[in-house]
Amino acid sequence: IIWFLLITEHYIYLYYNKMNLLNIISHKFNWILFFSIFLAIFTSFFLQYKLDLVPCKLCVYQRYLWLILFFLSTLNLLFGSKIYKIIKSLILFFLAALLLLSFYHSGIELGFFNNIITCTQESNVQAETIDQLDAMIRETKNSDCAFPKFYIYKITLSNLSMILSGILFLLSLRFLKRNISKEI
Repeated sequence: IIWFLLITEHYIYLYYNKMNLLNIISHKFNWILFFSIFLAIFTSFFLQYKLDLVPCKLCVYQRYLWLILFFLSTLNLLFGSKIYKIIKSLILFFLAALLLLSFYHSGIELGFFNNIITCTQESNVQAETIDQLDAMIRETKNSDCAFPKFYIYKITLSNLSMILSGILFLLSLRFLKRNISKEI
């Protein structure tokens, strides 16, 4: 019943205001942004803690940027009208940073770039026998940025992060430009 009332209210609102598809997306874009970022963060933690995928350093840096974006999108939902330009500008900045970092990460995985950030962990463990060394190597989890650990239809997680952050960046840029031109 609640879903029916919400949908009915939404369609009545759209009917009386005669909004087109772009206006509908613009009207709900803050929620789309919030849930997209939440889904990206939830997926990364699920893959790490439930499927036991060890993230590399670049993945962790990307996760920090997603968490900052989640905080900003939450602020955008709560106080969007009061500090609209500041929050939208920060969201655009961090989406651009995430897009560049995920582009760099994807380039490393594809062999286009050499990694300037060391992704291997230093270990002071020393083996006294070949069997100990063999056991240590087999138990060590790979966290090198150059070797992707998870694919979805031959697309790595850093490629998905690049695609999602690129789409969100372009949409945020579009709606920010559109809202600023409305004010003028």
